[in-house]
Amino acid sequence: MSDTQTYHLLAVDYEIANINFYKVALSRLPITVHTATSGGEAFDLLKEKQYDLVLLDLLMPGVTGIGLLQKAEREGVALPIVLVCSSVSDKAIISQALSLGAGGYLTKPFTYQQLLQAVCDYLNLPLPQSGVAVSSPIQVPVQPAPKVEGGFVGHSASTPTSSYKEPQPFASGKIESLTRAMSAMVFHKKTGKIDVQTAAGIGTLEYEKGRLKSVSYNGKTSIDALEALRFTTHRTVVVELKE
Repeated sequence: MSDTQTYHLLAVDYEIANINFYKVALSRLPITVHTATSGGEAFDLLKEKQYDLVLLDLLMPGVTGIGLLQKAEREGVALPIVLVCSSVSDKAIISQALSLGAGGYLTKPFTYQQLLQAVCDYLNLPLPQSGVAVSSPIQVPVQPAPKVEGGFVGHSASTPTSSYKEPQPFASGKIESLTRAMSAMVFHKKTGKIDVQTAAGIGTLEYEKGRLKSVSYNGKTSIDALEALRFTTHRTVVVELKE
């Protein structure tokens, strides 16, 4: 893959087993996986280098994932797209991370294939047709949700580097996946909405300057609505931007 662009991904997780999981799962993609085992270490790396994507564990000792997002804003450190990783029981924390500017999330446990799909969606890469035939989920100890101060964090797109792929122009209209629509809204700091048309009705994600403000679908709201939309098949995703 000498003629293929290489992306730089920062995986942040205090469990070494999970770091190794990321490395193995993403080994078939044109990605260099950088790692950090604490929020403090990750913050230092984010100050020194530009990354294309960050996989951020939310429940870490010391500086949590939420704390890292807040610290980056306070100190003016630009962030790339952040994909947060947490257990499904942490819905309130995941909702807060999305409102703070995270581009999306994965709920633990997840499989190699789910991780590959998410990363390929966010980096606009083709999904490998064959690869690691492993379906075992990543196993992460569930910790009590940390207490996090309120407030919002703006999202800043990273400055292009020699390894950075300039994003395609983003405008109103149909888009191929909900993941890419969410990522683009955050990356470009857009205000508007994403309508997801399904057989059961229309779900709506409202954004303000790249921050997810609300989600509703089929009587559900917040993460419950987003979970339902993410796993609904036969859907059409339409973006409507406000200037």
